[in-house]
Amino acid sequence: MRPVALVLRNGAPMSSRPRQPAYLPEVGEVVEDLAVLDADGQPKRGAFMESRGGEYYLRSEGGGCEWTTLPAKVRPLDPPCFIKVQHPSEPRTADIPIGDVA
Repeated sequence: MRPVALVLRNGAPMSSRPRQPAYLPEVGEVVEDLAVLDADGQPKRGAFMESRGGEYYLRSEGGGCEWTTLPAKVRPLDPPCFIKVQHPSEPRTADIPIGDVA
């Protein structure tokens, strides 16, 4: 019996190396986003906020809008760096039960 070589749809052979799991930072951990470069051509740094829908949400160390990146594009800092992150409060709910609104 001959060994079977696995190939991708495009005909390229599949790697026999096991996949490296993506790095999962802690909330508030500053990481480098290899997919986004800053003005100096260096990976952009951002604080990890959360993982949702297969993407990581990062925010600049000084605050501002979050951006998304793929987990495979995130690299930890050496040595690690953390910032304090404020989490949003729970969504507000109405005090009046639905149906009692006049």
